[in-house]
Amino acid sequence: MGSLKTDDRLRDILRTARAVVSQLDLDKALAIVLKKSMEATRTSAGSIALFDPATNTLRIRAHKGFSRNFIANREWKVRPGGLSDRILTSKRITVVSRRTNKAFFSNPLVVGEGIKSLVCVPLVHQRETVGILYVDDFGPRKFPKADLKELEILASFASIAIDHARIHTSIKQQAITDSLTGLFNRRCFEDLLNREFHRASRHYREFSLALIDVDDFKQFNDRYGHQAGDEALSMLGEAIRKSIRATDLAARYGGDEIVVILPETRLEKAYKLFVSRIKNEIETRFKALSRDRFSVTVTIGIASYPTDGMNAHDLVLAADKALLDAKKNKHSRMVGCSRPVFAFATP
Repeated sequence: MGSLKTDDRLRDILRTARAVVSQLDLDKALAIVLKKSMEATRTSAGSIALFDPATNTLRIRAHKGFSRNFIANREWKVRPGGLSDRILTSKRITVVSRRTNKAFFSNPLVVGEGIKSLVCVPLVHQRETVGILYVDDFGPRKFPKADLKELEILASFASIAIDHARIHTSIKQQAITDSLTGLFNRRCFEDLLNREFHRASRHYREFSLALIDVDDFKQFNDRYGHQAGDEALSMLGEAIRKSIRATDLAARYGGDEIVVILPETRLEKAYKLFVSRIKNEIETRFKALSRDRFSVTVTIGIASYPTDGMNAHDLVLAADKALLDAKKNKHSRMVGCSRPVFAFATP
């Protein structure tokens, strides 16, 4: 009879494994693992928290059976020598009760939730601890070895799911990102611009488009080599990423041209933004690249929807025209048209 139960559990584990490893949505994969973990241990609550070594924090990504107040504290710092730190460092499954860790059960949050016992399972992938699986109960209890072994197996599925999700995210990011500047690539930009046109026309909102061009870039490349040119473009991308707002979208349009979409931004505001923040950031970084008497500079042309263009083609042309006008009037800060399409060049 015991053998039949064991066989059933093994088959259930295999079904869970297939469901998890085939799931590209990380939150759904973690929810499957958590559900099976709670079923295997017959516990009333549980969670899976992912570890971020950059910030030394754990953040809950899947949970079940807890109050809103408890889940509101879903992110916490890993305290040196604390329970989380010991689990992450030891990479060993840990059963926690009042007898083994009185300090944990004196935590007001734990006391308020009524947790009396839990199991903590590190999620380890290629010797790296990527998170912790917790199953909790609201009464003191012991956990059979068979249950703990099953938890370790389920935790390995979660680790694989996390790794798959990272790879999938990385591949998606590479597909839309320019490797040199770290900005969106042109194909992604065209999609984003079409979406912005759709959003702006539907809600009757203005937006602006800025085109940034490195001056005499071919001459710089020829004189100092392509490696120096790549460094200049990399610096330009970094400067733009640092200085644009969270709502703005920047992409490498082609060669040494960068384009920035500024949602819900009128032409005059876009101009002020570039003068006060973006232009200064670019100039500061480019000073390090200036060699001999060759000073690396950029020219910027700005146009806005709907006045300067009712579609993507016309708006890009308007920004390009503003940029060309600025190049012709190198010492000007603003080029006047029938309506002011702003353009300026760095000194």
